[in-house]
Amino acid sequence: MAIEEHFLEMRGMPHRDLEEYFLAIGGVRVGRGLYLVSNWEVHLSDEWTCTLGSIQVPATKVTFRVDEEEWPEIVKVFRLRFLSAGG
Repeated sequence: MAIEEHFLEMRGMPHRDLEEYFLAIGGVRVGRGLYLVSNWEVHLSDEWTCTLGSIQVPATKVTFRVDEEEWPEIVKVFRLRFLSAGG
């Protein structure tokens, strides 16, 4: 059971939506941007603005510290929750 760090950069998602997600799945905020969820943890960076041409979107770096065996399911559920199409 090895703990790994995984990083995702979430663009176009407000920081508060990410916070609400981790709280909704049973996470507990234990520090600035740090959430404990069952037997893994996640850290949300401060939000910044990413400029893509003339468009500005919010961006947040999400760092997961999770058992390598649990990662595939955690990231699958997370990506499905924040799946979106442009428009």
